[in-house]
Amino acid sequence: MAVLEKIRVKFGILITVLVALALLSFILDPQTLRSAADRFSSDNKVGSMNGKSISYREYYEQLNNMTELAKLMGQNPSSEEQQAQLRDAAWHSIYENEVFIPKATAAGLYVGEDEMIDLTQGSNISPVLMQQPMFLDANGNFSREALVSFVQSIDADQSGSYSAYWSFLEESVYREQLLAKYASLVQNSDFLTDLEKERLVAEGNVTADVDFVFVPVSFLQDSTVTVSDEEIRSYYNEHKEGFRQPDNRDIEYVMWEVVPSDFDLSDARAEFDELYKEFATDDNLKAFVTLHSDSKWNPYYYTEDQLAANPEFQETAFHAPMGTVSPVVTENNTIGAVRVTDVRNMADSAHVFYKVFAIDKEQEADEFLAQQSRRVEESEFTEMGWLTQEIILSNGLSDFSPVFDTDRKVIKVKSTANQAVFVLYVPEKTRPVKKVQLATLLKNVLPSDETYRDFQMKAVEFADACDGKYDKFQKLALEQNLPVIPINNMVQSNRRIGPADNAREVVSWVFDKKTKAGDVSDLKIVDNKYYFVTAVTKTRKEGYVDVKEVASQIKTILSARKSVEKKKAEVEKQIAGLTDLEQIAETLGTTVSHYPGLSFASSQLNQTDPALSGAVAVADEGKIGVVGGNLGVYVYDVTARNTGTFFSEADAQTQLARNASYHNSILQSVIANEAEIKDNRARFF
Repeated sequence: MAVLEKIRVKFGILITVLVALALLSFILDPQTLRSAADRFSSDNKVGSMNGKSISYREYYEQLNNMTELAKLMGQNPSSEEQQAQLRDAAWHSIYENEVFIPKATAAGLYVGEDEMIDLTQGSNISPVLMQQPMFLDANGNFSREALVSFVQSIDADQSGSYSAYWSFLEESVYREQLLAKYASLVQNSDFLTDLEKERLVAEGNVTADVDFVFVPVSFLQDSTVTVSDEEIRSYYNEHKEGFRQPDNRDIEYVMWEVVPSDFDLSDARAEFDELYKEFATDDNLKAFVTLHSDSKWNPYYYTEDQLAANPEFQETAFHAPMGTVSPVVTENNTIGAVRVTDVRNMADSAHVFYKVFAIDKEQEADEFLAQQSRRVEESEFTEMGWLTQEIILSNGLSDFSPVFDTDRKVIKVKSTANQAVFVLYVPEKTRPVKKVQLATLLKNVLPSDETYRDFQMKAVEFADACDGKYDKFQKLALEQNLPVIPINNMVQSNRRIGPADNAREVVSWVFDKKTKAGDVSDLKIVDNKYYFVTAVTKTRKEGYVDVKEVASQIKTILSARKSVEKKKAEVEKQIAGLTDLEQIAETLGTTVSHYPGLSFASSQLNQTDPALSGAVAVADEGKIGVVGGNLGVYVYDVTARNTGTFFSEADAQTQLARNASYHNSILQSVIANEAEIKDNRARFF
């Protein structure tokens, strides 16, 4: 069935810059916000940043700003996924106000008025504006004319929506520019002095040829290796910052996923069979699919290979007479059949150039077409690039499909969707192959009301019988042979539990202040499809993990170290007095390996044990050495050191740029950690 769903148009919130940028604070009715916030208890803090508490009211105001902005852009954020995007964007906006902007300002950064004019109206238009759909032309390119037209129409808009939206864009441009400056400041802080560069180049041009033997440590526990509680405690204290944890919980849950019953499948198949008869004879398949199928009409043309996953459809499409209806296929609660509507010899891709005319200038387009048909002047066209079916369909350019099967190099297409006439020049395309267009009759089998009631009754009876007690939860799950699924160290930001993407109601209960270890929830329904009964088995507060919880982990680390140290002592005793590596290998029952040209400046470091690389870097040439590594013991001999000129200043700069890129990638997380951000939104949303 995957082929049937290949081209699905998904409409979501236009949130290109919402998550990455802050938003304009719209003026809303404060009484509305106040009454909504007051429904919560006095403990209505959704989090904190830089030591400042973020109240529910403050967050709710920002969330409403996001919602109003989405509506200004003609969007209706109704799905849970869209709401989650808005909630994250609201949180990020507060982060920028409370954390990032103060930090950037403290660093002496700002965006001046002249700079803002240049970014919004001048020669250096901000990427924020260039990404806005309303400022793009029919080909998806930024249009300065569209931007100017919008700005000029602000005063004429009596609703104030244009003004509010433009204010938001200006604020977004400002913050994006500030972020770019801060990132540039950090990046340019990574530099090499002449002395550092000279030393790095010199070290990079020294390599070592090394012979070595490796003696592994057994993965089996060595009973003679012991680790004391004091050693565990000492390691814990030395690495304590590595054991910090957020507020988290261990849970167990049982879940019922509502799926169609056999009766539901039988009823759906009977209804489908009636439609199937009409599908086989109907003359207007596009209209039929639009009215009766759960999948949209798809103009895509498939190759035989693309239908390989559905042999029944492949056979009908490529080896049966035109108009034949495929056998009915049932898979994953979906019933489907296809019928070929068209067959073409088409290229997979075409190299396209274009010239666009307004919809009311078709006569001019015809004249240009006639002129270019006689003799093509490529300079008269703008290159669009290599197009495929996927590209034209996803960009609303289905009218361009003739470029894949026409024999003419210059054609005209009229696009009512784009209100434009295009003259297209197609100088080359890939070899044509046979392709088919399919009408798809698809029905999703849904659970009936009776099926929902049956599942809900089972879940309710289980939750009621648990009575909020963990011992009863365990006993009942065992008696009813229900799988109990654990999740350890769940944090408040979790949204997904098992197959449920939006299990925030479950997460909210788990992290409610009234929920204690040993509590069992009542029935929680997620997406009207998943029924959860959840038990909290352990709660942990933000801070350091208790040493008892990580004792076994630390013991494993220390045991491994001691095992290597023990093996190293044994090896040193076995080879005492030996100076020939071949003889040493024979004594240890292993073989000699060779590693040429090992350099600290090369990527080979990623292929060797760091302990061996470090030892080789400082070892004397021709002298046997022994070092313990991650998985065993190395006996090595540096046979030669070579000096070359393969590592240049350019290589040093590349290494520096790599470091700078890494620093930029962790910039936001470093700032966030320093601000000690606490996110408690799961208690409210």
